[in-house]
Amino acid sequence: MKPHSIHVFIDHRKFDLDEPVQTGQTLKELAGIPLADVLFLDQPGDDLVIKNEASITLKNGAKLHSQPAADYGDEQRYAEMVELPQPDGWTYVIYRDFQIPSEFRPDRVDLLVKLPPTFPDAAPDMFWVSPHVAVGAGATSPRGTTTETVLGVSWQRFSWHLAAGAWRVGNSTLRDFLRCIIGRFERKD
Repeated sequence: MKPHSIHVFIDHRKFDLDEPVQTGQTLKELAGIPLADVLFLDQPGDDLVIKNEASITLKNGAKLHSQPAADYGDEQRYAEMVELPQPDGWTYVIYRDFQIPSEFRPDRVDLLVKLPPTFPDAAPDMFWVSPHVAVGAGATSPRGTTTETVLGVSWQRFSWHLAAGAWRVGNSTLRDFLRCIIGRFERKD
């Protein structure tokens, strides 16, 4: 007996699958997504990255989205980078006039990243922008944001964390973390 097909949504388009077990590559090919793009399974918390060679069992109604892979750590995104070592061993890095997607208002901010004392063995966590940003016609605050004062300035804190295994000790760099931050902004929420 043939299993029932399931319906999934990839980049807001509906697809019927005869088999719930798929790979990232088969899903990208089905949806016409370039293999170099990144595919995500939407889920509570951080979305799951589905690599081309990875198998995943999808449930009926699953939602996935893709985004182009890019070199998001590109120095053309900001005018100046300032490192501010702190007495407790942390280092605050501020990227001045950092460009974010045009769906945000404003689309240029100061971006703050806090590097833990044992960086790069320990990953950065969360990020901050000033001034505060809003997204969409309704000018809503992005998901998971609050206000926090750092260095005497009001910042919008993004309570956002890397997925488990995303930071690879000995390989990952601050540039990789910037790429992930821009990926978070590219979701436009």
